[in-house]
Amino acid sequence: MNSRGFTLIELMIVVAIIGILAAVALPSYQTYTTRAQVSESLVIVGELKNTVAEYYKHTGKFPLTNKDAGMPEPKYLLGNYVKEIRVENGAFHIRLGNKVNAMLDGKILTVRPIVVTGSPASPFSWVCGHSSIPEGMEAVGKNRTELDPALLPGSCRI
Repeated sequence: MNSRGFTLIELMIVVAIIGILAAVALPSYQTYTTRAQVSESLVIVGELKNTVAEYYKHTGKFPLTNKDAGMPEPKYLLGNYVKEIRVENGAFHIRLGNKVNAMLDGKILTVRPIVVTGSPASPFSWVCGHSSIPEGMEAVGKNRTELDPALLPGSCRI
């Protein structure tokens, strides 16, 4: 008597293989989604950088607070994954929250201006997180980043 189909052992092996593949893929996917959440904060700050740049252009120094920069209070600068954005000495300190992954909740990511050493009239750029500062430039403000570098977008890592 010929029977067609799979045996119980064959089906169990297939289910086990699928389980192993899922267990390997899940951490990578979780890291990917976490980085995407952090990236949203950089998009919001991207819209605010011009305000700080204009302040610097007109005064020759960086704003000490949100109010100095002409921005809303920190609690009013928020997004899906951002709880607040605070300006301190030209640097943006982004507190993650709201719908963010639990491992990021309440953590801070810093985006700082970097200026050419000894030439305040030169254009300036920005660095975020644990990113290194190019030779001949210096960062403005304190880096308060609390995130693990593995959870940061590539541009914010060392």
